[in-house]
Amino acid sequence: MIKSIISGPVVPLLVDTGAHHMFEQQVSRTPGATAVCDENEQLTYLELNERANQLADYLRGLGVGPGTLVGVFLERSASILVALLGTLKAGAAYVPLDPIYPPERIAFVLEDAHAPILLTQQKFLSQIKSVSAAQVCLDRDWPEIARKTTHNPLVNVRSDQLAYVIYTSGSTGKPKGVQIEHRALVNFLVSMQREPGIKSQDVLLAVTTLSFDIAGLELWLPLSVGAQ
Repeated sequence: MIKSIISGPVVPLLVDTGAHHMFEQQVSRTPGATAVCDENEQLTYLELNERANQLADYLRGLGVGPGTLVGVFLERSASILVALLGTLKAGAAYVPLDPIYPPERIAFVLEDAHAPILLTQQKFLSQIKSVSAAQVCLDRDWPEIARKTTHNPLVNVRSDQLAYVIYTSGSTGKPKGVQIEHRALVNFLVSMQREPGIKSQDVLLAVTTLSFDIAGLELWLPLSVGAQ
């Protein structure tokens, strides 16, 4: 069961745009700046954007678009940001799944969310044998994905559309999907840019699992201002 939860006072929308559009605007300002690095690779804003665009084009070819939920089941690496950005650029929303989850929870979340596509890696295929979602392995399938366009996709994404769906632990029953719209994420990012603030020369260490909500701050905030 997916529920939309709104709590507290309604805050006027600060920026009427999608989270990935904030990133695209930053790409135009600092294409050569380092956007993300892990122990194996380092990507500039331009490189990250082009890879995400290729994935978005590939996903669109699979029928992914507004209203689609895409599962993301990847190890921690720069590829996570390619997957998340590619999903948003395709007009869809992502459903984060932690590789340490038991197969039963993964299958439940994907079934409950009705996610038709799962972005993953070959090393995890044995853990998701029972999953009915079509599996796109970013390592195995990248040669085909890399043939897609590197241009920003012309996909209309409204601020009231979903950015991601995150599932609760299920400690009080079955896990429930909480829907987060672009406007909620963008408002949060703009607010955090102001206080406590972040600058383009800053480097942020992202340590939170993708399946926990604070990961939205760690990953998207630096990319909205040109930081790393």
